[in-house]
Amino acid sequence: MTDSLAAPATAARAAGTIYDLGYQHYDGPRYGRWHAIRTLTAFSFKAAFGRGRGGKAQAIPLIVMLLLFLPVAVQVAIASATGNLAVINYASYMSGVTFFLALFVAAQAPEVIVTDRQYGVLSLYLSRSLSSIDYIGAKLFAFTGAMIVLTTGPQLLLFFGKVFASPTPWTQFTGDYKVLWPILGGTILAACYMSFIGLSLAAFSARRSYAAASVMAFFVLMPALANIARVIITNQEDKRYTTLANPFLVMQGFANWLFDVQANAKPVIQFGRRGPRALQMVPLPNEYFLWVLLATCVVALGLLMLRYRRTEV
Repeated sequence: MTDSLAAPATAARAAGTIYDLGYQHYDGPRYGRWHAIRTLTAFSFKAAFGRGRGGKAQAIPLIVMLLLFLPVAVQVAIASATGNLAVINYASYMSGVTFFLALFVAAQAPEVIVTDRQYGVLSLYLSRSLSSIDYIGAKLFAFTGAMIVLTTGPQLLLFFGKVFASPTPWTQFTGDYKVLWPILGGTILAACYMSFIGLSLAAFSARRSYAAASVMAFFVLMPALANIARVIITNQEDKRYTTLANPFLVMQGFANWLFDVQANAKPVIQFGRRGPRALQMVPLPNEYFLWVLLATCVVALGLLMLRYRRTEV
């Protein structure tokens, strides 16, 4: 009886198999650091336009793009219908759409940089081959690339619309092709200015709503503070420098420098209404706006590096 019970147990133990489920050597491809940077950059670029997050997330980028490209279509249509190519003005377009660019930055910069921390994936990024500098570079490159689409794209459409609206397109192209260099260089710098401000402000917020509010507050409060300072300061020599605190006037002054346009050619347009001739009232050399733009980018980059100087962010 005892032998008959022990036999099945012995057979069961003999049929058992022990598997080695421990760590094994990986022989597959190792893409490394640069692949991680490229992947994060591509993902962040799509996030800037709301891709991968449903229809509601893509609504604001789509609306802003329509607002940016609609004036281009109107100018080109008027130039084609009337034959008056002077309707197409690169500098006035740049200053006229700055507020729409600010809306895009306020809405989408948090999507690019805040969601990583809010959803707890930032520590995962930085625990692998990515360093904090790599992370900052990928985010800046992606969001600046998105802003370049919104700044360079309309300007190029204006240029080629002006060429094809002319009765002699080739003559028009050979006469105006040199303006392509300030268009490309200027719109890239303008994109850096807006994207660096947006990401540096959004990076210090824990939630997307707070980040969007802080970015929008910057673009709303800075013009107000500049106007207050202009009223308080009595010295005319010092008063004119308050213009440099207004990001919208910085963009307009930069456009004037870029395309060699007189600063008092048109009234300043802010928040959809005509404002005072601020650049005419407190004239400054247009080169100053370029230096302020570049200095702002450097300061914003420093703030980002300060924010992500540690891994435990």
